Formats: sequence, structure tokens, C-alpha cells
Amino acid sequence: MKAMKKTLLLLSTLSLFSCGQKTRENRITFEAMDTFMTLGSFGDNSGKANSEIKEEVERIEELISTTKESSEIHKINSSGGGLEKVSNETAFLLDFALKMANETDGALNPCLYPITKAWGFTSGDYRIPSDAEIGELLAFTDFRKASVSENSISSISIEENMKIDFGSIGKGYAADQAVKILKKNGIESAVLDFGGNVQVVGGKIGKDGKISDWAVGVQNPFGDEPLGKLSLRDKAVVTSGGYERFFIGGDGKKYIHIFDSKTGRPVENDLASVTIVADSGLYADALSTAMFAMGFDKAADFWRSKRDFQMILVTKNFGIHYTEGLVGILEIKAQEAETGIIKTVR
Repeated sequence: MKAMKKTLLLLSTLSLFSCGQKTRENRITFEAMDTFMTLGSFGDNSGKANSEIKEEVERIEELISTTKESSEIHKINSSGGGLEKVSNETAFLLDFALKMANETDGALNPCLYPITKAWGFTSGDYRIPSDAEIGELLAFTDFRKASVSENSISSISIEENMKIDFGSIGKGYAADQAVKILKKNGIESAVLDFGGNVQVVGGKIGKDGKISDWAVGVQNPFGDEPLGKLSLRDKAVVTSGGYERFFIGGDGKKYIHIFDSKTGRPVENDLASVTIVADSGLYADALSTAMFAMGFDKAADFWRSKRDFQMILVTKNFGIHYTEGLVGILEIKAQEAETGIIKTVR
């Protein structure tokens, strides 16, 4: 079986649309959370802010990693029943993930680690588990059996053999923390790409000092060129899709890294990608996974019930469907507009 992963370089895409920025830019690139992260910030304290962000991202990774033995998540997963004392940060993240799991009927499930591990997506040793093995492991993925207590001491309770994984929210949370550091340092203009999780702070500062929207490239699941661009300020943009990480099994079939928590198998539906636009990186990260796992109809219905985020759904038949809040904000490339089916979700 062959593993394949498409690296997301949305910051490079951003640069295509963001000429004429203020020349005093501090840019830093580093590796964390199994991906490359790039941050460009503008202002007198930008260098200091960037250094603080790198340290903060590394701290968060140490806290929530499933593989580092010193992390709280590793300790929870090794405890056989949770921990009586955890940091408020870990408690907050699990509480958020469990609430999202309930709202999305398990489309986002922080307890799927036994399944993703069995398929090899945590180690790169890809395999296709038997039906019997999947059935046994599904018994340990019921997020309703996990709970968080946040009284004077935060604690987490899970059933024996359950495992927690924040892979679907970790980068989004780290991006939100990065934005807090930028603002604390007085940075009013910045753009970051945390492995495809793009977040913009303020607007783009031109050489003349005028401020305009950032232009964020929309990831194309069918090729390297962006589908188009979003004109944004102070927003997070996160894309999920089956093109990101997958392997080809011995049966010649493609298996992607996003799972259906009801079947314990990689998602198979009508979507090629989902792009979420939201105020929070954490929320956008969680939604991008959940909406993709739901499929087109359920994702559209979920948006109609919430309307506190915007979304672009790209279907496998080259359809581009975007929520009405992106009208006037999203610009589809001419070529895509000619070849695809473009509709507004209302």
C-alpha cells in the first residue's frame, strides 16, 4: 500500500493576491504538529511576537500530542479511565470537542483514535482492518462515554480502552492562540498558515499605508491552482478534503484520512472538499472536518441551523456551492466558473 499526502501551501497562494504590502515584514517558518507553519506579521514588535508564537505552538503540541509520553493526552490515553487532574486548557479543548460531537451527531469525534490508529493514519503504516477488528474498536469510540469536570479541579473521565485525539482541532486552537499573541504585541496586520489553516489579522497594509482586505486563495481539491479568492479581514479559513492524506490499498481503492465515526471507515460521500470561513480558527478547524464527514446535504442543513460561519462545498462532480454570506467576498476564477456548477446555498 502506498501513502500519499498533498502538502498545502496556502500562504504561497496568498502571496499571489497580496502585492504591495508594507515592507516591514517579519516572517518565520517552522515545523510543528507534523506540518510546516509560516507566519508573516507587520509592525515594530513583529519579530518578538513571531518568536513567542513559535514557543506557544510548541508548548501546545507538547500538551496535546498523542505520541509524546509527557503530554496530557498521552497520559489520559494511558490511564485506562482518564485523569483526576488535568490543565484547564486540556479540559476546555475536550469539552469543546465533545460539544461539537454532540451537535454534529459524531461527524466530529475526538474519540476516534483507536480507529485511525488501526488504519495506520497515526503512524504511516497503512492497512485495511478486518470487519471484525473495526467492530471491536468502534465500541471504544463512543464520545458520549467521555466527560469533563471543571470544578475547582478539572478532570477527564473516559472508559477503559478509549483514546482521545485533538488532531481535528489542534492547529485551529494554536492559530487562535497565535492571534492573541499578535494582538497583545500590538500587531494589527498579519497572516499565518498553519499547515493549510489560514488566519488573517486585520487588513493588508499597502505601501501607501492604506488598509485593504487580505485575499486568501481557496484550496482546489482537483489541482494546485486555487479555485478563487476570498477577500477577508480577521477571519480563519480552513479546508478539509480527501485529497490531503490518503493511501491506496491492496484492493486498488483510495482510503482517506477523514473517518465516518458510525462505520469506522474512511468517509465516502459526494464531497471533494469543504472550506470553512469563521471568526475562530478552532471552530473553523472542527467544522471543516465535521462538514466534510457529513456530506453535502447534511452540511448545508447544519449551516442553515447555525449561520455563524460561512462555507464552500466542492463536490466530486466539480460543483462549487457557497453560502450566501460569501456573496461579494468570494471570487471564483474564470476557468472554474466556466467548467463548474456554481450555486449559492441559502
